Amino acid sequence: MLEKIKECLCVCNITEERTQKEYSEIISTLFDKGYFPGLKGIPIVESTISNIDGEKGILTFRGYPVEELANNCSYEEVCFLLLTGELPNKKEQEELRRKLLTHKKVDSKVTDLITNMDRNLHPMYMLSTGVLLLQGSDNTSFNIQNQKENIERVIRLIAKLPTLIGVYRTNNPNFAEGKEFNSFAQYALYCLDEGSSQNQKLVDIFEKLLILHADHTINNSTFSVRAVGSSHASIFASIASAINSLSGPLHGGANEKVIKMLEEIEVPENAEEYINNKKSQGEKIMGLGHRVYKTYDPRGVYFKKELLPQIFNDNNPFEIDSSLEDLYKVAEEVEEIALKQLGSKGIYPNVDFWSGLILKAMNIKSNYFTTIFALGRIMGWSAHWLENIESKSSIFRPKQLYKGSEIRSIKK
Repeated sequence: MLEKIKECLCVCNITEERTQKEYSEIISTLFDKGYFPGLKGIPIVESTISNIDGEKGILTFRGYPVEELANNCSYEEVCFLLLTGELPNKKEQEELRRKLLTHKKVDSKVTDLITNMDRNLHPMYMLSTGVLLLQGSDNTSFNIQNQKENIERVIRLIAKLPTLIGVYRTNNPNFAEGKEFNSFAQYALYCLDEGSSQNQKLVDIFEKLLILHADHTINNSTFSVRAVGSSHASIFASIASAINSLSGPLHGGANEKVIKMLEEIEVPENAEEYINNKKSQGEKIMGLGHRVYKTYDPRGVYFKKELLPQIFNDNNPFEIDSSLEDLYKVAEEVEEIALKQLGSKGIYPNVDFWSGLILKAMNIKSNYFTTIFALGRIMGWSAHWLENIESKSSIFRPKQLYKGSEIRSIKK
């Protein structure tokens, strides 16, 4: 088989060492299984939006390292970058901020339906439904030929996403009536917790968290956007599909599960036994490991080194509940044990491992954690939808490997 793989690489003129390794794995999988489970490692598009170096732990948006963007840019600047390809000047940044804050209001026909939804419904399911309901007020959304209009429609949708969350959380369509906001990040945080949005330190941390979640190449939810959008479906249909994809515990829902795991462990002394039990039973330990990174997730590193120290210290400008302090200590112990036992296997804490602790410090309920992931990721989803339209790519149509019955007849 090795000779066949080398022959294939030679025919395809693939010479770069890392690419050779990646394609060797792809060809080996094809020889072994005859198909590609989950399309793992299969390139499906050409894109200029974001890039990951999983070996070095590097994530870039339009060439900029995500850490630099989090340190130096606002939500509006990163949104402009992802949608257009370049960072905005001051005028463009202010104009985008004005548009986002101007278009945040949602039609009463939509808010009436949201306030009548079951209060036990997970917010992610409300969010995907709410996005589709927004399409009911835009009867030209299926016309996707004008890219300038597409960008304006995307901005209006991004503006309304936190409002859907705020209406559902408060059960009040007028929850933000008469309020003024300095930034879109502050408004988004207000939709989740009014008190935290009044603390500029927490707003800054929240804004960085949204930026760190803004895009991540062709993950499951972004694939959904690309696949649905490839049929020339509207931005509303495409984003709703991505939200549903993100809701799963193997994708965006993981940070909610991490908090539940830390609560189950209770105290640091229980961490090692918990991890050993999970390993012996072959169960997943939430917040550990990543399909792409073979080292520490750079977003997780940023949370750990830059954001968490601003919250868990004696001089922070807001009060931290003692139970949250305890969860943080449990998380530190889990991380230490995990790095000892699993680091050599390329399994490290990912973005979901730390983000839940930050959100709990903002008094945000854990069932809203994944909606916050969506508030950041909608920037990237929208950029991929726009790029898909611009590139005039073919409709996605993968092939299955049929293993069912041969043709047979019904006999009476």
